[in-house]
Parts: sequence; structure tokens; C-alpha cells
Amino acid sequence: MRIGYIGLGKMGLPMATNLRAAGHDLIVHNRSRGKVDAFVADGGTAADTPAEVAAQADVVCLNVPLPQDSLEILLGENGALETARDGQLWIDFGTNGPDTAQHCAAEAAGKGVGYLDAPVSGGPAGATAGTLAVFVGGTTEDWQAGQELLDIVGGNVQHFGPVGAGCVAKLANQMIIAGVRAANAEAYVLAVKNGIDPQQLFDTLMGAYAASRCMEVDMPNLVFPGDFEARFGVELLLKDLGLALELGRRSNVRLLATTLADQLYQEVRHKGLGDLDAAALIKPLEELAGVEVRSGDSA
Repeated sequence: MRIGYIGLGKMGLPMATNLRAAGHDLIVHNRSRGKVDAFVADGGTAADTPAEVAAQADVVCLNVPLPQDSLEILLGENGALETARDGQLWIDFGTNGPDTAQHCAAEAAGKGVGYLDAPVSGGPAGATAGTLAVFVGGTTEDWQAGQELLDIVGGNVQHFGPVGAGCVAKLANQMIIAGVRAANAEAYVLAVKNGIDPQQLFDTLMGAYAASRCMEVDMPNLVFPGDFEARFGVELLLKDLGLALELGRRSNVRLLATTLADQLYQEVRHKGLGDLDAAALIKPLEELAGVEVRSGDSA
């Protein structure tokens, strides 16, 4: 199968690599040409525009950070829609609002093109291993057409319903991540301020009811060593929280905890830390409390 892949970032590059390793022909495009050249050196075809990708591909995948990026790539000038053809399938791995997904799907349908919103979670490590959680929205027909490819990039692929449902499910994931990180930050800073060893606390909590995937990954790999290089950055999580809050307003659902988490992340941005990993939420609180949650036993 000829697969177009647009967006060779921290997530897109390993996902495209896994699709190529599975035996598919890849046509790739990225804003930075260097990543394209490096990818095609090991197999594949370079394309200068999304339209050039769509002209050659049976399936067009994209993995870009912002809803406006998806709209530009799919529907804008030199976008995929210009050369799309009947029977083609688009798979958008970015995290957008359901309204963006529905708009793209409607435009695609006008040319006989299928569309799946399929945002992912699991970070670069999950993308490399092909074990991502994939939240899929779209028609049953399009879901069945894309399932083989989705199973290559994901280890837990779920179809949640019509177009936009994948985005809603992924936003739920992001809301929980933000809230759990806020609770983790306060709990660990309070404990350390009062003389508790953070490594001992972590070892105990991971066998207790408070255990979570965020704690399991963030504490030993980012917080304890003080390494906040972005795997998934503050700015991207703020974008997702904004989309969730917008959806909450439209749905008449009170999202107080998410609003508070958004304000805490706004504080991180205000401190000039927006380019760090989302686990850096703990840093302003450490500064206020006059302690750092660090461990010599960290990974």
C-alpha cells in the first residue's frame, strides 16, 4: 500500500518508520526538509507539498500539533484536498477538537475520501515501540479500511464512534493527565517539605491506590533527575486543555478541575517554562515551597 505521511516530528517519524518496516511504500512531507531527506535515505519518496503526497497515496496520514495545521495541510492551498481522489482515506493522528475533525471529514467526503480522527497517546517511546493508544473516530467502513495500518502504530486501538469521537476520547485522556500531574506535584512537594524521602514515597505509592502511569513515568525519569526536556510539552498540553474547556462549554459540562489544571499550566508558561515537558508543572510549586523533589536513585 502507498501511504502518505505528513509530519515527521517526535511522534510522526517513528510511526512512519514502523509503517515502512511493515512493508508499505511511504511518501513523506515535512516542513523541515532535512527530516524528509534522512527518512527517504532508508527508503521512501519525498514530496514537496501535501497535494503532492495525496496525488500518490492510497492513504494519507498526518501528525501535526495544532488544529490549524491539520486544516492547512488537508484543506489549504497545495493541500491534500486539491489532489485527493475517490476511495482515498485520510488518518489524522493529531489532537484536535471534534469540530475540526468533522469539518475535515465533510470536505473530504465531497471528493469521496474517507476520514478518521485517530489521536494517539504513549509518547515517543510508545511511537517507536508501536504500542500507542489510538483513539479513533469515523464511519465503520473507514475504520475497517484503516484498521490494518492503525494496528501497526498502536498496541491499543479503539474505535469510539463517528467522526470526532476519537478527539473527544483523547481530550478526556489529556484532562486526566493534567489533573493527576497537578495532584502529584502538590503531594510530593508537601511530603518533601516535611522531611519525606521522595524515592521512598514513590516506591510505596506505586504499590498503593495512588499509583498512576503519570507517576510511574514522570517521577523517576523527569522529576527526580530534574530533566524536563520536552517529551510532550507544556504548550501542547495547554492547547489540549483549551480544546477540552471549549468542548465543555459547548456541552454544558462543568469542568472545574480541568479549569484549575489549565490555570496551573498557565503559571508554568508565565514562568517562561512553556517549552519544557508537561511534568514541569511541579517547578513553580517547588520554587514557592523552597524545596526540590529530587532523588539520587532516579533512572
